[in-house]
Amino acid sequence: MQYDSSVQTTVDVLIPTYNPGAEHLRTALDALKMQTYTQWQAFIHDESDAVNTEEIVRPYLQDPRFRFMKSDKRLGIGGNWNACLTHTSNSIVAYLFHDDEWVPEYLERAVAVLEKHPKVGLVAMDHQYRIEGDFDAAIGYTTLERWKRRTLQQGVINGKEFLLRWIRNGVWPNLVGEPSFCVLRRSIMEKVGLWNEEMPQSLDAEYWVRMLPHCDWYYIPDLCGYFRVHDEGTTARNRKEGKGLFDRFRILEELAGRLPPGQERTIAIQVQVRQFQLMFARFAEKYLKGDRVSSSGSGIIKHFALRHPLIVLHALIRAFLGRGEQWRGQSKEDLEQDYSLFPTI
Repeated sequence: MQYDSSVQTTVDVLIPTYNPGAEHLRTALDALKMQTYTQWQAFIHDESDAVNTEEIVRPYLQDPRFRFMKSDKRLGIGGNWNACLTHTSNSIVAYLFHDDEWVPEYLERAVAVLEKHPKVGLVAMDHQYRIEGDFDAAIGYTTLERWKRRTLQQGVINGKEFLLRWIRNGVWPNLVGEPSFCVLRRSIMEKVGLWNEEMPQSLDAEYWVRMLPHCDWYYIPDLCGYFRVHDEGTTARNRKEGKGLFDRFRILEELAGRLPPGQERTIAIQVQVRQFQLMFARFAEKYLKGDRVSSSGSGIIKHFALRHPLIVLHALIRAFLGRGEQWRGQSKEDLEQDYSLFPTI
């Protein structure tokens, strides 16, 4: 699309990269250049250690809207996202991951929503998952698509009301979506703060939990792009390494700590107990199969065990004396197929 350099940009497109595939990164950047909304600038922050990302993006740097920065150290997922955010300043923020692709009207539609609805701080854009290879977590993405079809409708969604329903269901599934398909209002992000760099997998859900008390959000159910899922992606790597198992439990623990005494806090604590049982089911399943489980984030479990020893003892008995038979063959998605707490929004 034709770009008028005399018009000030309003959207920061943030592109955190880590050992990207050249073809996929070029596809993402080509789709960005085809946007019907042209008043954006792109900031590529790279922390690759096995790929020369600068060589891949060099042709795009001829466009003055593109900037590139190489990190001098490995920051991790959250650190890279935060580096992108802190090096930019436009009022609208759109993350674009190097595996993903937007349709040409993506930014135009999102900006129009934010301009029309000042109380909306986040526009979530529906998208299609491109599953590549024999990825064993694919069921999670098909389950998420099914949830979205059953529970979400186009339009403004009250942030606080949605958050309470989401808490009741253990902040599962991530109906808001991945950052690569959410367009954000920076003024709200400044209230919320940075991404949680200590959370390996569910840092987007953790951020939405902190963000929704401050704003409404808007859902666009039309096809707005493609999210690539493959064996070398972050989710696949985390599953192989056993990372992120404690994330959702930690989200609920920290949320309960922030809430004042009352109904919402009571609900959060009750759901946390259920989440502990589900989390332990997953742990038992992996343990019995001999899979690796990372201890990152497990410290919070010790504190919970000290406060609720009987709950932990019950979970232990079910998991190990019963040899996990009640959970064997059940995925987390099977255990959480309950739409009753999420009537159509």
